[in-house]
Amino acid sequence: MNAIINYSCNKFIPYALVGALLFSSLSYLTWEPYAILGFVFFIDKFSFKTGYSVAYCESRGLDLENPPKE
Repeated sequence: MNAIINYSCNKFIPYALVGALLFSSLSYLTWEPYAILGFVFFIDKFSFKTGYSVAYCESRGLDLENPPKE
């Protein structure tokens, strides 16, 4: 149960806080909060995929510092 609460807090609370801060300081009618939230979602997905690929390569023993020469 603790793992579920921990995962939920780490996954969803940052989005809620960023959204609340954006919409409290900016209006719902402007485009900036929506663009910033879109960038936040993009950063989250891209950083997860990058971390996953690095972990995959390290688990397979691929040397990331010296790629194979073509």
